[in-house]
Amino acid sequence: MVGVIIQLEDAWNYTQSDRDIEIMQMYHETAKGLNIDLFIIIDKTTKGMVNKFPADLKCETYKTLDEALKKYPKYTKLYFEHPNAVSTKSITLDELTHPKDNVLYIFGGDEEGLNITKLRKDEKMVSINVSTYILWSIVAMTIALYDRHIKTK
Repeated sequence: MVGVIIQLEDAWNYTQSDRDIEIMQMYHETAKGLNIDLFIIIDKTTKGMVNKFPADLKCETYKTLDEALKKYPKYTKLYFEHPNAVSTKSITLDELTHPKDNVLYIFGGDEEGLNITKLRKDEKMVSINVSTYILWSIVAMTIALYDRHIKTK
């Protein structure tokens, strides 16, 4: 199984508006379109954002990233951060060989990122080299999953 984890920033952690739901549906549809099996949202409120999605993709919500990762201990974890935010050794997306199966692609918020400082053996920090100050997480997710799609054909 191939999964995506989106960690929402605090600004998202309130009762969701229709516009917020539309944005999350863009994440969902992009992941589905690029052959992802599992879509996970880290949402401190667990207000049921994923309950608004069609049942065509397995969706889960957790309050913390650690809680979600504990459910998938044998999966390879790929953390994506903007090059300016990387605080541990990373590889670029160009260098990444995507695992065929049992992998989680993990994306932080647009501004806060993931703030990962230590990695285990089965984990990698991946950066997408861009010259902008910010790379919206939905764009980073799309780039990473398209890269996977092309490289694993």
